Amino acid sequence: MDKKKILKIFLSLLAIYTTLVVAFYYTAEEQLRFKESAGNFVITDHDSVTDEIVKDLLISQNFLNQVENIEELTVEFNKYYRSGSGNIVIELYDGERLLLVNTIPVEMVETVYNVPLNIPRTLQNLKNKVLTIKIHSANAENSGITVTLKQNIDSDSRVRIGSRVVKGSLCFSVKGTDSSNAYEIYWYFTIGLGLLLAGILFISYRDYCKNKYNYITSSILAIDRYSFLIKQLVSRDFKSKYKRSVLGVLWSFLNPLLTMMVQFFVFSTFFSADTKNYPVYLLVGVICFNFFKETADMSLASIVDNASLISKVYVPKYIFPFARTISSAINMTMSMVPLLIVTLFIGLSLHKTIFLMFYFIICLILFSLGVGMFLSCLMVFFRDTKFLWSVFSQVWMYATPIFYPAEIVPEKYRFILRINPLYHFIGNIRKCLINNISPEPLSYLYCAAFALISLGVGIVVFKKTQDKFTLYL
Repeated sequence: MDKKKILKIFLSLLAIYTTLVVAFYYTAEEQLRFKESAGNFVITDHDSVTDEIVKDLLISQNFLNQVENIEELTVEFNKYYRSGSGNIVIELYDGERLLLVNTIPVEMVETVYNVPLNIPRTLQNLKNKVLTIKIHSANAENSGITVTLKQNIDSDSRVRIGSRVVKGSLCFSVKGTDSSNAYEIYWYFTIGLGLLLAGILFISYRDYCKNKYNYITSSILAIDRYSFLIKQLVSRDFKSKYKRSVLGVLWSFLNPLLTMMVQFFVFSTFFSADTKNYPVYLLVGVICFNFFKETADMSLASIVDNASLISKVYVPKYIFPFARTISSAINMTMSMVPLLIVTLFIGLSLHKTIFLMFYFIICLILFSLGVGMFLSCLMVFFRDTKFLWSVFSQVWMYATPIFYPAEIVPEKYRFILRINPLYHFIGNIRKCLINNISPEPLSYLYCAAFALISLGVGIVVFKKTQDKFTLYL
């Protein structure tokens, strides 16, 4: 490859980086200004209920708010399987100032149900203020509904029910955002990172002109030299996968859709009420985890399955797990078509934040490539790896919120989610597609760190062991 072509590739990389930095700024400006509040809280697991809400009964509670900008407020009610009638009024006060009022038809409330309040606009600048929730009936007749309570609580919280005061708290949640300084440092950080990238590419180009090669130039030369082989390997994967299949490539569209439908009918009874837009929520998890597992499964045997070619002809051995990852990535891309169809079908609008989810998809691809390279090495020396991986991947699937909401995981086990890369990849893609918001700036760094660490470990292990492959194949 001549010097002009290498220079053109390096300049293209810098142009892509600049475009992404500017596009991200204008797409996620609001998320740069605000971050998810550390003061968010949810009080659940009720152990009691209030009196039945009838006319002239006022239920109220004061609480110290730790959220600067309140975006979501829910209250849990219980009807004990009664039909109920009338309307319930829920009010939020800051002292004597009325912040919010919602009237809820009792007939629309399910037996035990978290009722989200309609907040027309974000309630701002409320951190460290004592707010008051007030609930009463808007009708003279019996409404047949109660508010759930949690009385076994460590705080000094009190609930006023008519003329009585009881220890405990209403079961409710408050969520929102706090101000973030990411907006102020964004350009400093991205310009600094851009200069670092430019410096690395400049040194790589200078060394290449002196006939010295580093990992970047070596990888570009290898991909260019063996591009025909990569295309043939990817084509072979597709032909073998859909060999003698009547529907052929159409299964790439149908497989995630059918899997989602089966899991939806099985789990929707348990989780759909607690998860907004559950079909899309579920399909995102299915597609992402299926890609990861398919990449790992195919890469696992990529070296062993090509033993005859590796022992006869010299080719860079990392080409084989790399080609398997490309093949799986193409399958995932086709699976995105039914995802978008389902998204539009259930009435979700496509927001500009949909473009941000491709960042997390790329991180997922790099992470999967690193895992695949590591497993392909392990498989050469220890053939039982495929059986162990089958069990481990099953455990990994259940440890990832694919069909269940992350909120149901007990607090003492939440650390499993925090160290689970797939939880971060899938969760952030859902935020971009379903919630139409950009994840917090730190989420981008976490996902990049998971991807680069996995890829780095995979490359190092592969490079140190590849010379011994022929002795064990």
